[in-house]
Amino acid sequence: MLIALKFTDHFILTPGPIPHEIRSSLLSTFTQEQIAELSIGLALFHGFSKMLIALGREPEEMETTIVPTPQFPDSPVSSADLFGNFSHLFTDIPDIGIRWRILEDALLSIGLVPDSALSLLKQRISGLLGVPYVVTEQETSALENVDLLRSVSANFVFDVRSITSATRREIRELYGSEGLLQLMLAMALYDGVLRMEVTKL
Repeated sequence: MLIALKFTDHFILTPGPIPHEIRSSLLSTFTQEQIAELSIGLALFHGFSKMLIALGREPEEMETTIVPTPQFPDSPVSSADLFGNFSHLFTDIPDIGIRWRILEDALLSIGLVPDSALSLLKQRISGLLGVPYVVTEQETSALENVDLLRSVSANFVFDVRSITSATRREIRELYGSEGLLQLMLAMALYDGVLRMEVTKL
């Protein structure tokens, strides 16, 4: 299925609206449910792979492929309200939408990283990927280390290998080891699901 590979390349390398040729081929090859499932799989595999790299857990012996920095989308993508969770992205597979809501609620309930910090990550990653999302000043006004969070989220999206042990140490000092995991998990999920949003048909 060459078209699935073309879609994967677009999803990873140039997140944004799907070119007409790829869109037409996808729709003639797969059902909406299959495309949604493919997108969810890509989002999770891509996000969690980046999380392992960001945590410094990439095996030294594993062959790696370094892809160029993704292109910034040409134009913003219109979107449903992203202030809450992202379950609206899973309308073609409602059962997965329910599970997503449970997953995102569980992520927020860990409580080691402030909700305002997670909101900032979501806002920053959505901005980098061209998905409109607005965070109010009140959500981040009392937040310390805004520059660190903005920087690490940009690195996660565009150059995950630039997240160094010093960066991880700085995050651990703020939120502890489990907080570091919560923050990385949040970025993995948001990076993946926001790529789903910008590439949805």
